[in-house]
Amino acid sequence: MVDVIRHPEVPDRDLYVFDTDNEKLVRVVNNVGTLLYGLTVDSKGNVFVAQADARNDANGKSGTDSHGLKELENRAFLNQITKIILSEPKPEVQRLELEPLPPNHPASGMALATPFAVQISDDDSTLVASAASSDKVFTVDAQTGEILGRVDVGAVPRGIALASNHHGKPNTAWVLNAVDNTVSLLNLEEVSQPVLMKTVELDDPTDPIVKRGRRMFNTASASTTRTFSCASCHPDGHTDQLLWVLNTPIVTGGKQIMPRSTMPIRGLRDTEPYHWDGIPGDPYGGNNSFSIHKSVDPNSDVKDPVTSSRHLIDGGLANTMMTVGDDAKNDQGQAGELSDSDRDAMARFLLSIAYPPAQRRPYTNEVTKRARDGFELFHVHGDLQPRQNVCGDCHRMPFLVSTNTPGTGMDAPTWRGAYDRWLILPQGRLNIIDFPFYRNLAERGAPERGVWRLSWGGRERFDPVWDMVLQQSNGYPGGYGRQVTINRTTAASELTLSLLNALEKSASEGAIIFNGDGRWLDNKRRGDTSLEYVDGDYVQLGSKPLRFTRTELLQAAAEGRFIGTFTAHTGAHFDINNPQPAIWTLGPIQSQRGRQRFPVLSQEKAQMAVSVRHVQNRASLYVDGRRVEGLLELKGGVAKITLNVVPTPGMHLLQMQNPNGLFSNDFIFYVKGTDTRASAAGE
Repeated sequence: MVDVIRHPEVPDRDLYVFDTDNEKLVRVVNNVGTLLYGLTVDSKGNVFVAQADARNDANGKSGTDSHGLKELENRAFLNQITKIILSEPKPEVQRLELEPLPPNHPASGMALATPFAVQISDDDSTLVASAASSDKVFTVDAQTGEILGRVDVGAVPRGIALASNHHGKPNTAWVLNAVDNTVSLLNLEEVSQPVLMKTVELDDPTDPIVKRGRRMFNTASASTTRTFSCASCHPDGHTDQLLWVLNTPIVTGGKQIMPRSTMPIRGLRDTEPYHWDGIPGDPYGGNNSFSIHKSVDPNSDVKDPVTSSRHLIDGGLANTMMTVGDDAKNDQGQAGELSDSDRDAMARFLLSIAYPPAQRRPYTNEVTKRARDGFELFHVHGDLQPRQNVCGDCHRMPFLVSTNTPGTGMDAPTWRGAYDRWLILPQGRLNIIDFPFYRNLAERGAPERGVWRLSWGGRERFDPVWDMVLQQSNGYPGGYGRQVTINRTTAASELTLSLLNALEKSASEGAIIFNGDGRWLDNKRRGDTSLEYVDGDYVQLGSKPLRFTRTELLQAAAEGRFIGTFTAHTGAHFDINNPQPAIWTLGPIQSQRGRQRFPVLSQEKAQMAVSVRHVQNRASLYVDGRRVEGLLELKGGVAKITLNVVPTPGMHLLQMQNPNGLFSNDFIFYVKGTDTRASAAGE
């Protein structure tokens, strides 16, 4: 039997207080809440934190008491503001409840889901906070916790700039509505009756349907009690790193609903089916954890990925987001909240959420030798204890997933983004405080690398796999987002020159767009300027384009005549209609079919064939992070690649980049040579 409980010995360090004079840690405050968002401090040093406190233990006894969604009461989180009085010797932590506690629920229109931004007036009397999933701003008596007033604003308010009057009372507030991409101006002279004065529309290139879907993902209107949203457990498409008892099928041979750790929404595209059990959004059919020994039919269309994410949404709205026993139906008679078109929009939005750029991919775009070793260990050689176990047999390229696992029916979830997930395995079976090896990690803050090392027994031979995780491509080149500021201080520094060398090279290859803004400070051409690196020079944009060499800009900066900041961008094609290209070994993308058979080239054989998705005819080829010349032929989901120059013997990494768009995953291939062992590993 497996239960979810609150263990009193699990470290829960939430608030860190530092001395700003010497940057030393002064104290740590525990048990502030679960998902912590905005923070403000009054003149006495009292701290207020907007947060949502998880109730995953409310129905956690699925093993001992057969708990399910009924016991959760459609209240996954308690929406609160936590007040911390930093008294001695122990801080006092107070929870200000923003809604009635279960079994009571907020009246219609009164929920304040996902407290996010929070500010306090200059006289310490009033908190002004946002409820991001309720699209509201509300005022609170900072002493008593009484809610004074509320007002509707735009979708998902996440930022507040508060201005007080000369008496210190709240006067006006500017509110950033993150998903609407608008700013609301509020009059707060009467804190019990905030007034929306005007809304400023900002430019937003987001696809309108995707934008609508993002609103649906973030709105608490998706839940029966209006107290939580899909984003509550998946903030910004990530994971709350918690275990939940949901209405998941009891696995074959099981006797209870198994708690499951929250999965990230990031990178869903091309990883169907979803969730640990391999059931939601399954376009392939076959076995799953509910039907281990017997194949089931697909529940979505393999030719239309939106049907898979839509199946996931329909199931969630009819179960996790819906009060047990409620008979709510939408305009098409589907169980749960949100209209049919809103669900379709959210389905498209889910497919648009990508993983962030690789955390440690070098700005040269060339992964380190240690990361290359990690690729080979993970996908080819494997861990050797207690016997050879090749992770890539299940966590397959392109996106390190597969389905229909023999014997369990479980899906093999992705290793992408492992560097920001410390709760691992379906039930977090290694994250148990009673295990001495995990207690040691937990006391050190549960560093992700340390937790994931548990999955390979901490054997140092396999450690380079972590470098692979940190550097493998999520669609963006290593230079993406890097910035260089050129001024009198930095013009001659080695780091500036190293960054410029790498980013100019990537821009010349088409991997990035390298441009920036600056200001001329001399009398000859005083004023602002915008520059872009094109064909070896920095071209001033505008009606009178001028060209400058790097040497000219650096000299001007060193002499105090120029200052500028340059940033590496991607091209414009990285939206829902331009997903990350994918490369994998020949065969179906989803199947577990033994070892991945990576291509082996030679000086006499320069061609390889691979399976691909989302690769365009004019895609560029990259080997080991550098653009190379070759012939790309696409037909029926297979790419034939002929390299003009075969690289040196050994293992190499192939990528493709769509024009003005994203990079593929890193794909292994070998070149035969004197090192026959390395060559044979791919055959």
